Amino acid sequence: MNILITGAAGYLGTVVATQLLSEGHTVRGLDNLRFGGGGFLALYPNSRFEPAIGDVRSEDDVKAAMQGVDAVVHLAAIVGDPACAEEPEVATEVNLDSTLLVFRAAQRAKVGRFVFMSTCSVYGKQPGDFVATEESSMNPQSLYAVTKIDAEKELVREARMGGSTAVTVLRLSTLFGLSPRMRFDLVVNKFTLLGQTSGKLTVYGPESWRPYLHVADAAGAISSVLSAPRNAVAHQVFNVGSENHQTKDIASFVRGYYNGVDVETLAGGPDPRDYRVSFDRLRAATGFEPSRTVLGGIHEMAMALGSGLLHRGPYVNNGFNTMVLQPAFV
Repeated sequence: MNILITGAAGYLGTVVATQLLSEGHTVRGLDNLRFGGGGFLALYPNSRFEPAIGDVRSEDDVKAAMQGVDAVVHLAAIVGDPACAEEPEVATEVNLDSTLLVFRAAQRAKVGRFVFMSTCSVYGKQPGDFVATEESSMNPQSLYAVTKIDAEKELVREARMGGSTAVTVLRLSTLFGLSPRMRFDLVVNKFTLLGQTSGKLTVYGPESWRPYLHVADAAGAISSVLSAPRNAVAHQVFNVGSENHQTKDIASFVRGYYNGVDVETLAGGPDPRDYRVSFDRLRAATGFEPSRTVLGGIHEMAMALGSGLLHRGPYVNNGFNTMVLQPAFV
């Protein structure tokens, strides 16, 4: 299969590209390299990988990248609440307008599959011990979630109007784990880094629930959708995750790994989200089962940090005293 990945140089995109190449697919990666092209370097030796430097907001760049494509994995986005709040106009352009631009180009090119990366943040804040399914009411708490909801609705609506392109929406949980293009603004990664370096964690809203998913399992979920029968995934929405945890649980896991870590918990905080999610629908449709755990992710991150693998480069400076928390094209 010839697959176009938008946002392919990002935290998730580089892992997805590696997964699909390992399965024998041909991958074209479209990215504007806003945060550099380092994520592409490990992919270059593979003759089935083709970089396409361009912007998803450009009709010409998208049209050129769409040539000869069987499936599109649309990852390109301004990701997360802080990044969208900082650049609200750009966030709407990229997360909503460009998503529709890319999808309509895929329809015109008669691409068979279109997999759109949304977020479980669309559930926002849910009551008590409620576990959200794909049919649950959404309660967005940020512009990021609103742009993803609007894109989801319009994609499914247009796809159901006709055409050869089957849309699948994946609502991803909070990601964690190692990637060629690392992010340390994700809670598991951030807490592990702080456990390794400062020995102190500050936890806002410790009782708040979130679903979690290893970045490699996110890539596996995408692969499972691409290989599933069309009628099992066409115009469907799926939650994707492995575990639900309270924020205080993540801090406890890290404290259990690093002896002597000091954890300070503070009620409230800037993030009002609080939700748990069911992952049953994707399992029933595709048989997908995540294989990584949060505890395992902390271990692999700790091993990489302890080895010095991440001591230099764009991720951290001054011996990890300064973290570069970049908003990402996934």
